[in-house]
Amino acid sequence: MLQPTLTRRAEDALQALDRASSLLSLLGALDAVYTQVDTRLLAIAEGTSLQENANSAHSQMASLPRITKEISARNLFREIESLELRLSSALAEGLDEPKYILEPIGTLDEFADAYNNYVVHQAGVNALPLLLVARRLKQTLANLRSFLTHISANASGLSSAGEDEAVFSMILLNVTDLQDFAKKLGALSELYAEICYVLGVSVASHPLRIGKIESGSLWTRLFGDTRAVGLMLTLVESSVRYFHRNYTTEGKIAAIPKRIESLDAILQFSSRLKESGVDVTTLNESLAKNAASIADSLNELVSNQPVVELNGQVLSVHADIEKRLLQFVSTPKLTYDSAGAVGTPDTPSTE
Repeated sequence: MLQPTLTRRAEDALQALDRASSLLSLLGALDAVYTQVDTRLLAIAEGTSLQENANSAHSQMASLPRITKEISARNLFREIESLELRLSSALAEGLDEPKYILEPIGTLDEFADAYNNYVVHQAGVNALPLLLVARRLKQTLANLRSFLTHISANASGLSSAGEDEAVFSMILLNVTDLQDFAKKLGALSELYAEICYVLGVSVASHPLRIGKIESGSLWTRLFGDTRAVGLMLTLVESSVRYFHRNYTTEGKIAAIPKRIESLDAILQFSSRLKESGVDVTTLNESLAKNAASIADSLNELVSNQPVVELNGQVLSVHADIEKRLLQFVSTPKLTYDSAGAVGTPDTPSTE
């Protein structure tokens, strides 16, 4: 699992734990009772004041109703169910250490059963099992929080953008081999260079710096000129949404016009340049050449990607389309011909 994905999931799981405030408060109260009972049981095991310690242990367990009456059992069970769902959603898939999610889920279920048994019949025979599983769950959740905090803290060691730089972070899951990996890195470099050119930014003075690159799919964390990276993020996001819109549940291209007046119809290219302070009227023919190169780079990057993550934002097609998209050989391409018309290889531009 790529580091940013794992970090995001860890942070989601930590938030889920924070939301379970009633459960955590209850576990703390039950653990305090368990500590007192355990002290008495240890004294009994040592043969010290047997009757006195037995009475004290029984008295401590008899005090549990004062704790449970303060919490709605219905709301507690909802909170436990919600926590299980959130932890499963955040951590179940692709986790290298599955025990850190399987153990808490199982212990949460045990605690729910023990708590239900106790509130139905508030007797010592049900109190002790509740105290035991509450102690175990409290420790299990504490271990999970430590594990998640460690993952989150490790991410803070990443290098950061310098002055007049912005972060471009992208995760692509459908990167099949080394050649594909290299092509996409090359496309990123070309895309940045073309955008810098039209913005009048010197690539030599403002290079696209590497912060982090990971394989196992593709994660890039790059730093570059603030304006160039901002436009780069916008164009990539617009392209991803374009490709995702143009797939049906059968994995075929849907509703692509035979002729689109310009690349602006898909990416609002000129308007985005204007927003970045570019006088597009002075670029004339060179803009068409830049647009064609930019379209090629965008095609290479995201035309076959069912899921793309940009600076933490996940862009995804519907799950039932994703499988077909990965199997679909001919993907729609953004094209820009010399006349300024946009089309696709399957739907050539016509009058």
